[in-house]
Amino acid sequence: MGDRDQNDQDRGRMTGWWRAAPLLGLYRPALVAVGVGLLFSVVGAAAVARWEDRVNRIEFENAAETEAIVMQNGMGEYISRLVALRTLFESTNDEVTRSEFETFSARLFERHPGMLRIAWLPRVNRKERAEYETAAIADGVSGYRIKSLQSAGFATAPQTDEYFPVFYSTQPKTSPVYGMDYATVPERRAVLERARDSDKVAAIRTRLFEPKEGGRLPDVLVAIPVYAKGTSRETVADRRRNLAGFVVGVFDLPLLIQAIRVTTGASPAVSMNVYPPFTAQIVSLEQMLPDYSSAATAPQSMRDVARALHWAGSLKIGDTDWQVRAVPTAGGPLETTYDRAGAVLIVGMLLTLSLSTYLMLASRNSRRLSLANRRVLELAQTDILTGLPNRAFFLTRLDEMNSQLSVRGLPFSILMLDLDRFKNVNDSLGHGAGDALLRQVAQRLKSAVRANDVLARLGGDEFAIIQETGADQRACSTELAARIAKLLTEPFLLPGHRVEIGTSIGIAIAPDHGSDQEQLLKKADLALYRSKSAGRNCFTIYDEAMSAELEARNTLEGDLRDAIARCQLEVHYQPFVDALSGARRGFEALVRWRHPTRGLIPPDQFISLAEETGLIVPLGEFVLRRACADAAGWPSGLAVAVNLSPIQFKEARLFEVICAALADSGLQPQRLEIEITESVLLERGGENHAFMQRLKQLGVELALDDFGTGYSSLSYLTAFPFDKIKIDKSFIRNLTQQPRSSAIISSIVTLARGLDMSVTAEGVETREEYERLKALGVNFAQGYLFGRPQPIERILFDAPAKPSRRDAA
Repeated sequence: MGDRDQNDQDRGRMTGWWRAAPLLGLYRPALVAVGVGLLFSVVGAAAVARWEDRVNRIEFENAAETEAIVMQNGMGEYISRLVALRTLFESTNDEVTRSEFETFSARLFERHPGMLRIAWLPRVNRKERAEYETAAIADGVSGYRIKSLQSAGFATAPQTDEYFPVFYSTQPKTSPVYGMDYATVPERRAVLERARDSDKVAAIRTRLFEPKEGGRLPDVLVAIPVYAKGTSRETVADRRRNLAGFVVGVFDLPLLIQAIRVTTGASPAVSMNVYPPFTAQIVSLEQMLPDYSSAATAPQSMRDVARALHWAGSLKIGDTDWQVRAVPTAGGPLETTYDRAGAVLIVGMLLTLSLSTYLMLASRNSRRLSLANRRVLELAQTDILTGLPNRAFFLTRLDEMNSQLSVRGLPFSILMLDLDRFKNVNDSLGHGAGDALLRQVAQRLKSAVRANDVLARLGGDEFAIIQETGADQRACSTELAARIAKLLTEPFLLPGHRVEIGTSIGIAIAPDHGSDQEQLLKKADLALYRSKSAGRNCFTIYDEAMSAELEARNTLEGDLRDAIARCQLEVHYQPFVDALSGARRGFEALVRWRHPTRGLIPPDQFISLAEETGLIVPLGEFVLRRACADAAGWPSGLAVAVNLSPIQFKEARLFEVICAALADSGLQPQRLEIEITESVLLERGGENHAFMQRLKQLGVELALDDFGTGYSSLSYLTAFPFDKIKIDKSFIRNLTQQPRSSAIISSIVTLARGLDMSVTAEGVETREEYERLKALGVNFAQGYLFGRPQPIERILFDAPAKPSRRDAA
């Protein structure tokens, strides 16, 4: 019977389970939704609680920091008013009287509560003691004497070498503080010595010797040293010797801070607590109560404050820091209440779902903003054209490397790269081709450096590399530079063109060549300049001689400026002759510099400097005007040729300068020949063509100088109105040994005849070269064979110009 009943009970339970199982399955989504909703509600509430806490903390810390700054500024104003008293004592020639002190002090601290008293403590030696005591009594301080503080009160100070008694004070003249010698109070003597030796404001937490009834917290004593007018205070010894006394102020710190907060409209949401500074007597502030507390409740110890949300800072009074702790005011707007988190938790599943959706969207937006900011930062530090880091990133990384150098002593190298002949490519093929070339250069440079090296494009055709530490930094740098130089000399394939360039590299190594950014970049630039001067497509490691060369170059630049201003430049003339008859047809004007100490300086030593510095403009105008003036006095059949620099062509007033030179000298335009190099034609082609047409209309002859050394583009000869071609002397030098030179000259002569142009051969130095040039059909010849450049005074215009019987060489 019992077994059957047990079986019936078991069967009933199983039946109930199977009946309930379908219900569970039916409501499973709802139960899962409830569970997930509750979970999200809790997670959302926790997230909002953390967010509230973080935002509240930030707001509180900002508010607390603002209040601390306001207190510090207010304290600074009080200190500055005390410093004004020192200025009164140090600026007057006569001794400040008691009435002047009292009047000035009263006006300074009028409507400035918190200043308890101000005193003047003169430095009194043993001999002056009686004099000061008598003077104080005469001023109305009855019974004045210099006193020392003892346990039982004040007593007459014993005889000593010097005293610092209260001589003037804002206290009534009946106050016992008059005559109190601060030197007899150890802690006050210490603060006076600190102020004297540092020439700064010194402060100490102390108690008055006249406490008010009911007791009071310690006050703040501020000491400001005063030195004799016109004396030195550079060293501690000077300050001790020239000390005149001290201006001393005593602040009621709670009243002063409260006045500052009331005046500035302090935020009631933050409670400020100011604790005493750490001293020999106070080594732990955990149990200390504050000297000032803005809270309406009982003051808290620093340990109690530290247990909750708080802000820590300091209030600097003179050379001493009072400890500042700020807490949110109880019940104030900055006290964290977690209202939003509670609301999220109470609303339930629907609000949780909304909140989770909001948080998801907010998170996505935050991530998008973060990615956008990161992208903006990347773009700000990335060169858009090449994708390399830019100058800003390079300089930032260089600063970091310098910091690591000072800490870890790891050397590194800077390689400055400047592409050779890039400007020619850019000007001749266009900026699109130049951009494509820069991108290819960047890819080759990437393949040459290591992953931890920094490769950047500084701008234009300038690149820079920071090569990090290697086993032998000098060897690593030269190996990298050689590898890069080889890579960049290989041809680049641009659309429709095959371009060959090179690179000049300057290397500076840290710390051998400097340990700061400016030094390293300057020395790497100097090394780069040496590489470019050495013929390009090479690398140079900085050495100290480069700085000396730069200094010499700067000196030469200054001398050149003076030479132009003082007319130390001379114009020499070299004749050019008719190739067939040998008769002189004119002279080329060549500038020389007669330096007052270095003598005659040839143009190859200063013309390039003049072009780099812009001095070529006034120099060229001088040569043009002098040549025109001199040629005006020559026989009418002789012309004068003047070279114009590409820099001069960029001057808007060049045409007016040429016209003025012709007009002032009276020279016929047909007798002036302007020589132009091919580099002028590469830039501003339209403007230069119009300029040359104006010269032609004026009657001036135009010659293409140094033909064959640049691009020697035939389009220049047809596009620009030249009258003459001048073959560079490099072709003449090999004329008798190289048949190819003869072929080139013959081709140029044939081309010139077809274009109705004459041909001048430069650098003719031997009879054999002259005869060969005549046979090739050259119209004019110029060189040492017919005469060296010489000043106008030494030229004999009546004598015929005949080739020298001996070779000029």
